[in-house]
Amino acid sequence: MGAILVLTPLVVSSWPAITAAVAGAATAMGFSVAGQTLAEPRASRKKTVETEIENSEIVAEAMAPGQKLVIQKDDVSIAIGLDERGACTVCVTGSRQSDRELRAIGEEVTGRIVQQFAYHKLMTELKQRDYRIVEEQVLADQSIQVRVRL
Repeated sequence: MGAILVLTPLVVSSWPAITAAVAGAATAMGFSVAGQTLAEPRASRKKTVETEIENSEIVAEAMAPGQKLVIQKDDVSIAIGLDERGACTVCVTGSRQSDRELRAIGEEVTGRIVQQFAYHKLMTELKQRDYRIVEEQVLADQSIQVRVRL
């Protein structure tokens, strides 16, 4: 008997869980965590694309609106944080990329953050319920398949 679980990108958690997901996704994609900062004025020569993680509701415990976690790779910086409404936003900045390329980078990072968050939440729940992980596999499309024995 088998079951398939599809996780959708609905993120409801505290800021520490989100920062762990951001750090995991950043490392997996070759980014480094540049740190936490307060919102800064944008550089005039760099292009910036800002998006919001769809369907996200963040209960911020440690971060206030306006603070951001910044990851960086080459000349691309990505700031993930809370806007004034408490929604999680992703701001991608770079000087050599087009708006379309920056948006694609932001969407890829956002997808990985949601995936890391969902994976961590799933594994925590499975361990709390004493389920046994039989097999884990990362597929070619970067999706993760987990087999569990009850």
